Amino acid sequence: MSNIIRPRTTCHTQRPSLTDDDDRNRTNQKYYLTRSYTFDNGERQQQQQQQQQQAPSEHQPRLVKSSLPSPNNFQQKARLSRSLLSNDNWREETMADVRVNSKIIEQSDRNILFGKGIDPLPHVREILNELSNAEAFLYARQCRVVVAKLRLCWIDVNEEIKSLLKHKEYTEAAIEHIRKDLIINKESASLRKKPRREAESDGVDDIFAAEKYHLLHLKKILELNCKNIVDQMQKLDEVRLRISQVGKERSVVTELICQCLTTASRAFEVARYEKLYNSQQIRRSVSTCGLRSSQTNLNNSNISPEASLLDENGFPIVGHLNAFTPDVIQVFQEAAKLIDESNEIKQQAMSQIKHAFNDAKAYSLTVNQSIAQKLADIITLAQHLTVSLAENALAQNRAQRWLDLTMSAQRSNAGPVSSADYKIAERLDRPIMRTFQRHPGNQVPEAQIVTKTTADLQRAAEETKQQLKTVKIVGKRLQANLIDKEKALGVDAHLLRRRREQSDHKWGVNKYVHV
Repeated sequence: MSNIIRPRTTCHTQRPSLTDDDDRNRTNQKYYLTRSYTFDNGERQQQQQQQQQQAPSEHQPRLVKSSLPSPNNFQQKARLSRSLLSNDNWREETMADVRVNSKIIEQSDRNILFGKGIDPLPHVREILNELSNAEAFLYARQCRVVVAKLRLCWIDVNEEIKSLLKHKEYTEAAIEHIRKDLIINKESASLRKKPRREAESDGVDDIFAAEKYHLLHLKKILELNCKNIVDQMQKLDEVRLRISQVGKERSVVTELICQCLTTASRAFEVARYEKLYNSQQIRRSVSTCGLRSSQTNLNNSNISPEASLLDENGFPIVGHLNAFTPDVIQVFQEAAKLIDESNEIKQQAMSQIKHAFNDAKAYSLTVNQSIAQKLADIITLAQHLTVSLAENALAQNRAQRWLDLTMSAQRSNAGPVSSADYKIAERLDRPIMRTFQRHPGNQVPEAQIVTKTTADLQRAAEETKQQLKTVKIVGKRLQANLIDKEKALGVDAHLLRRRREQSDHKWGVNKYVHV
């Protein structure tokens, strides 16, 4: 009897797997290890041929262990029955032990064969270590992409805060100009102190009041806009703090890889563009041919870590255990929303600043033009007063000369005070009159007419004196009015010059005036 040798099969080079399909199970059945005891090479070859013929026709499951004795056991039993000459009980006991041994060995070899297919590999620790490292590295690269996007979002929010800070400075400068205009308005109203005759309220005072009302309205609008900018900056600062916190939380797993965030962000954008382009191509193919391309499922093993963060439509895959967590997406959405609101606030602020400057300039020009028109009116009235005053002086001179002439005529007609001072030609009893009155009825009314004429001249002189007094009074009023006009002209001219000097707003304010 030859030595029993365990046959060598091809299962040493190829290991079946439980995940293989049915066709592969059928092909792997030819590698099942069976226990056979051979005594010569011819019988061994015959047994192998029988096994090869029976293998394609078998359809039993892979893990089913057969409890029936194999044909080899019956052949061996026949051979032993021919070679051993002993009693039946002893022979049967021996053969039973031999059959049990054969069955156990067959089951053991089959179990070894199954173990080669389903048992863990000897180097499973190294494989698992490599897979774990690859998974950790993939997750770290994905988190690096998220950190890069968060960093870019943080930069965008920070730039938006700086832009809002500049617009806040612009708004404060506009408010400063409006406050200076209010100070100019109040100083103009206080400096316009005129004489009593010119102290009555006029159109310029009404324009000052209207300018103050509109400037206060502009000031309230700009202050409200400045408050909105400050509130928006506070919201952006809170979002920036949240972005920084989320970025720190996401970056704790990226300490052992390269921290080049720019490359990661660019690779993510390239992958996103490719995803979007592929999705558009798929939609076009579906819309034109009605069939979806099968190339999208190919080369899944060559997907980059940046592309693994996106779905087929180019949107990030969100999950609590993924790189893109709901907190990250929420922070991105809040930042984008606040940036859009900030753009609207900035546009509104610039438009309001522009309108405020234009309106304030228009109000200032209107006031200056009103003051200039008032100055022109004052100058015109002053010229008329000057002409009237000159005419009054001429009238006074004429009245004075007429009074002098009337008084001279009255004194001449009245004659001397004493009768002794009369000349002979002036006396009523002069020789010619005495001669003329020698006849009765010859009387002349010389005395009555002289008396009446003297009285009339006296009355005319009194009237002339009264008229002269009236003309002088009117002249004094004209002079006083002219003096007041000159003072008002000086006040308004100084006010206009002062407003034009301060219209450039290049002057500091020591203390703001409460308006």
